[in-house]
Amino acid sequence: MSFVKPDIVQRFFSFIGEDSFPCVGAKTALTRGQVYVKHYDNIECKTNETDILASIHTFVESFDIEQDMYSSLVVTFEQPDTISEYAFDKLLWEKLQRLHEVDACLKPWDSKVSSDPQSAQFSLSLGGKGFFVIGLHPNASRKSRRFSHPTIVFNLHEQFELLREQHKFDAFREHIRKRDTAYCGSKNPLLANHGDSSEVYQYSGKTHTEEWECPFKHVKNKTPQLQ
Repeated sequence: MSFVKPDIVQRFFSFIGEDSFPCVGAKTALTRGQVYVKHYDNIECKTNETDILASIHTFVESFDIEQDMYSSLVVTFEQPDTISEYAFDKLLWEKLQRLHEVDACLKPWDSKVSSDPQSAQFSLSLGGKGFFVIGLHPNASRKSRRFSHPTIVFNLHEQFELLREQHKFDAFREHIRKRDTAYCGSKNPLLANHGDSSEVYQYSGKTHTEEWECPFKHVKNKTPQLQ
C-alpha cells in the first residue's frame, strides 16, 4: 500500500529541481505540477504490485497529452536503504516482470510498441500504454541517477512520439545529453538513439556487456480464472 511521505516527495522535487539537473523534461513536469510521487515499503516486496499497478492505471486513464505533456509517475521505495548497482538492476527487472504479469490479466500490450526486449522498438507496456522506465537509487554510478531511495520513474512513450511528430525530439534529446555530460562529468555510455538498440539497456542505469540478455519475458494477455 502506498503511504504519504512528504519528506521523500520534497526530496525528489529538490533532486530534479536543482538548477543543473540535466533532464529538462522532468524539470518542466515539476514546474507544471505534473510529477506524481507514490511511496511504498520495499522494492523487494511481492505484495505491493497490485497497488503500484492501480496507480499506473489511474495515471494512464487520467492522462491527456494535450494538457499533461511532460508528466511522470514516480514510484519510490522505503527499502532497501543500501543497495548496489548490480542488486538494483536485478530487483528492478523482477519488479517490472511482476507488474507486467499482473497487468497482462487486465490490459493488452500497447500495439504501438514491441513486446520483445531485444527489439529497438521495445517499450514496457502497462495499463495498455508503453512506458520508458528510469531507475534511480543511492549508489548509481551516474550522478543524475543517484537518488536517496530506490525509485522507478514511468514516462509515457507517447510523449516522445509527439515530440518526434513535432520535429522537436532530436533537439530535446541532444540538449539533455549535453546537460547530463556536464552534470556527471562524462558522456553517458548507455544512451543510444531510438531505433538503434533496445531501450532496456537504459532502464536501471547499470552498464551491461554485449552478452547481457534482458530477463524480462512477455506473457500474453490472459483473463483471470474465476475460483
